[in-house]
Amino acid sequence: MKKSAWRITPLSGGWFSIDGGTFFGIVPKKIWRNVLPPDGENLVRVPCRVLLARRKDDVVLFDTGYGGKERPKHLRGYALEEGNPIFASLAQVGVRPEQVTHVVMTHLHFDHAGGATLTEENGAPVPAFPNALCWASEVEWSDALDPEPALRGAYPQENLLPLAERNLSRAFENGEEILPGLTAYVTGGHTRGHAVFRLAAETGPVYIVGELAPTGWHTKQLWSTACDIDQMAGRRVKPEILARALGESAPIFPAHDPRGAAFRLTERRGDDFLSEVLF
Repeated sequence: MKKSAWRITPLSGGWFSIDGGTFFGIVPKKIWRNVLPPDGENLVRVPCRVLLARRKDDVVLFDTGYGGKERPKHLRGYALEEGNPIFASLAQVGVRPEQVTHVVMTHLHFDHAGGATLTEENGAPVPAFPNALCWASEVEWSDALDPEPALRGAYPQENLLPLAERNLSRAFENGEEILPGLTAYVTGGHTRGHAVFRLAAETGPVYIVGELAPTGWHTKQLWSTACDIDQMAGRRVKPEILARALGESAPIFPAHDPRGAAFRLTERRGDDFLSEVLF
């Protein structure tokens, strides 16, 4: 074991409900309902997976979940958990928000970046992790801070502006090593600037794949969400990333699988990959 390797701990950033057809995209309901049965309103219940990584003085969060400042209509519409799930998860492992040194985002949608800020008593949004630099790809920051009209609902500015205004936002490029043993790959697909990460953990390399494969079921090339901005980009790059992980026997960490946090890729069939839950 290398002394410089990262120690990882899966956390919850909260659970939410989403339309099953949205979550599984072009996959017919008669197929996806067999792996994740919906409720009577066609909703499926899924988590926001967050990964905590610690190494020497670095304390890193990969995504943050949706946080604790969502408006009542969102609490009802998505059946969000009350309170601040990521704060509760960190407290369970003895980490205080001010100890976090870096927040590394796969992308900046509310269910991944909402927990990066919180609301003060006067209603003003402020950074939730005041000593942390917040990383996303350069393309993602550009799209999120100046979104096209059709995308404005996807990027609530109260999640992002407090970070940029306090000079806490940082951008990475494709293939950049953000910290020792932590490399970013800009994949596109779900958003133009979506990224995945390879992390040199104590047990070996792991891949944080975000929404490139939001569940272990989505390791098949054509399985993606209906929210993906560029499905063809995702279809091109997903087999490349998963092939790297399989070749390294590296676990993957999807964003939203209700069965577990980490998955082992077991087999490649063309551009589809099979997986099983690790934990």
